[in-house]
Amino acid sequence: MDTLILLSLCLLSWRGIQGQHDNSTKVMDNMLGHKISLPCDVYSHDDSSTPTLQWFYKKNENPTVIYTSGPSGTTIEESDMKSRVNVNKHMHLVIEHTKVEDEKLFTCRVVDQNGKVKESNVHLRVYKAPDDPEIKMEENGIQITDEAVQIGECETKNGYPAPNITWYRNNTQLKTGKDGVVVTNQITVKSNGLITFKSVLSSPVYKTDIYSTFYCEVSYHLSNGAFMKESDRKNITVDYPNTEVKLFVKSQHEIIKEGDKVQLMCMGNGHPQPQITLFRKDEEEPLVEDFLYSWTVSRNDSGGYICKGLSMDDFNEMEAETELHVHYLDPPVLSEKSPFIVELGSVHSVSCHANASAHTDIHWTQDGSTIATGSDLSLRFLDYTDAGRYACVASITGVPGLTQTQELLVILKGKPQVTVSPQHVEVQDGDRLTVKCTAVGNPTPKITWYINGTKVDADVANVSDSEVISELSFLVTQNHLNGRISCKAENEINSSMEYIQLQKTQSQEKKIKLL
Repeated sequence: MDTLILLSLCLLSWRGIQGQHDNSTKVMDNMLGHKISLPCDVYSHDDSSTPTLQWFYKKNENPTVIYTSGPSGTTIEESDMKSRVNVNKHMHLVIEHTKVEDEKLFTCRVVDQNGKVKESNVHLRVYKAPDDPEIKMEENGIQITDEAVQIGECETKNGYPAPNITWYRNNTQLKTGKDGVVVTNQITVKSNGLITFKSVLSSPVYKTDIYSTFYCEVSYHLSNGAFMKESDRKNITVDYPNTEVKLFVKSQHEIIKEGDKVQLMCMGNGHPQPQITLFRKDEEEPLVEDFLYSWTVSRNDSGGYICKGLSMDDFNEMEAETELHVHYLDPPVLSEKSPFIVELGSVHSVSCHANASAHTDIHWTQDGSTIATGSDLSLRFLDYTDAGRYACVASITGVPGLTQTQELLVILKGKPQVTVSPQHVEVQDGDRLTVKCTAVGNPTPKITWYINGTKVDADVANVSDSEVISELSFLVTQNHLNGRISCKAENEINSSMEYIQLQKTQSQEKKIKLL
């Protein structure tokens, strides 16, 4: 590690020294792999003589000639750059596919026929952006400590020159020597000259670090300015003692009822979690040796539950308890059995009770419409419309979705109820008259028509088991005028009759006199 750090300092120092040049040295920047042309400022195109020109660089204090041109001709000398260099008509040294090793001081030397020597220098600097940083935090849990322990590494590869790495915790920069932080940097130079920079972060670890987010920032320079890249945000796992366990009841409903899916969950207040076992209170056999137990509850599951935790670090035993209350509601029980057969005109009372975990609210419906509240329902069966489907609906206040219903089919028996239409009608000789009679009763009634006491035939249609409709159509004669039509409905219990009064229509002359 010392060698790597020393190498890093040497690289940085070398570039700094190379950057210290006299006024005759030109500095040129180029990206790795790109082409660049280095000018020879001491060469003049106006010189009619043929001077000797050389391009060279120094390696180990010894000059390495790259190119020679003079009266005897032009030569690209043997060097490690021979395949990538050329000199154009302006005597610029053209370098193809720049490498890291090309970062050096190049010299153009011109010697005229009088032996006078002129030189110009170009300091070539090479740049390569590093790869995106890769951050790796300690995967295992880290104990809380006031001493600096390694918690993460950040590495970036294939950059040049050496970048710099800065660490952050919750967006606050971490520096060596502050708050116990130690940052150690390592540099590795590959055979192609590119640099891998690794930074190791060591720091005290506190309980609050369970919420901390760490990341690293790589800063570097290129020919066109300064840049930076950030890593992903990462957390660390902090180990700290468990001092207690807590037992929770979780359900999709705030108030639990039979049929709900329920979870018992027990958690310690430290890390790693203790060994958890869940029990039903006063039972030795555990429900599960785990922190979570799920099931569909019934009323028998109401009661106490216990969580026992054992810390594997210090074998500390912990215990927590909770109560589970499961609401239930049985189907209501009615005082009368269905079907409930009653007589027309009678009065009855029906009661409804339901076994439940709490006070029940009861209301009654008839054919789906609410008609009363409370356990007792008083009914007066004055009309056949009072028959039908009654229901007792029971629910528990504050327990949504917990409702039970019991139906009671009421069947009415009694003499027919008769209606006729119309009840009064004006007619004259020769009119065609149609009248209607409706009878409701149980058992099903039979309709018979009479005109002035004489039985007549008519069409009859059954609407239902209890309702019958009949229409009588006939031609009015003088015998019918001011007469009466009778509709008689009868069943096994009794009979009823309704009348239609016929009145002779006044003549037009009489109407005028009356006016």
